[in-house]
Amino acid sequence: MKHKIKTNLLGLKKWAWRKDLTGFFSLNGKDLTDAQVRTMVEWAISKGYIYDVDIPGDEVIKLLNL
Repeated sequence: MKHKIKTNLLGLKKWAWRKDLTGFFSLNGKDLTDAQVRTMVEWAISKGYIYDVDIPGDEVIKLLNL
């Protein structure tokens, strides 16, 4: 049985926000920098996304100018 692991964005912000988040998320095989992860998480929370898997990749590409 496969389990899908999801990251709760509010939980990430609450428990790991003081850490370096470089590489915590990747997009198209490229690790995101600490600043990119923080930008993406703040933006996603403001849009009402709860988990990382809810965030459309194409929107992140536009947001981060990738």
